Amino acid sequence: MAEKKVKKNKTVVKGTSSKFKTKDKVAPVAKKTAKKKPSASAQTKKSVSAAKSGKYGKRFLDEITKELLLMKDGLLKDVSRSLQQENSLNVGDFYDKASDDRERVLSLTFSERERNKLNQIEDALKRVREGTYGVCEMTGEKIGEDRLRVMPFARFTIEAQEEMEKVG
Repeated sequence: MAEKKVKKNKTVVKGTSSKFKTKDKVAPVAKKTAKKKPSASAQTKKSVSAAKSGKYGKRFLDEITKELLLMKDGLLKDVSRSLQQENSLNVGDFYDKASDDRERVLSLTFSERERNKLNQIEDALKRVREGTYGVCEMTGEKIGEDRLRVMPFARFTIEAQEEMEKVG
């Protein structure tokens, strides 16, 4: 395909026919990119996080973190002690074995409670790190310091907890 310049901004293209076709040259234009707006959920997360952080003083959060770590350490030591005792039991006759089985069932139930408590403690430590500690997961309200001192892994205000227990 042969091209021939005719005018400054025109190019003539020679095709198979005897006629010449012209086409306009268009200068490249930079694309306008709109500012990327954060999604509604990202904005909500930022504003919620900003609203939640700073609700408790650093000293209070340090005390709570220390208490949670002590609870976690104590729980892990209790579990370790229970496992050592269970492993040291000698298997005797049939009745001893039945008694041991019953104790194991009770122990499993106890360990499930311990696992749940351990998960709650770890979740509370995570919320402290993320700056969302002490905010009711149901209402978004601040949980009272007195409640948090008694139960440092609390996720709900007393009112929200009572409401959940009523519902089931």
